[in-house]
Amino acid sequence: MEELPVEIARRLDHARRIERVLQRLGWFVAAIGVVGTGVFIGFWIADELSAEQAVSLVLGTMLATVLSGASAYGAGVNIGLGAARLELAAQSAVDSVPAHNGPS
Repeated sequence: MEELPVEIARRLDHARRIERVLQRLGWFVAAIGVVGTGVFIGFWIADELSAEQAVSLVLGTMLATVLSGASAYGAGVNIGLGAARLELAAQSAVDSVPAHNGPS
């Protein structure tokens, strides 16, 4: 098994780093949504918000963070899958090239 070209290896490394960042961002956004939802529920319990305000804030926060977090996480997974496909294709191309054993 031969080594991948430097440019391909560099792109794969970059894609894997971006994958991790986006997946962490997805979880972070979801966590912020849970905290925000808890805060709005606390205000509702403390009677600082009416039922209509609380429900709309809780649902809006939950929907926005779930969709944003899932989008970021999904983008990270997609980048990771693309990197895996690129690596397989590049490795296949490298392995299929016959070895050159010196000048002709």
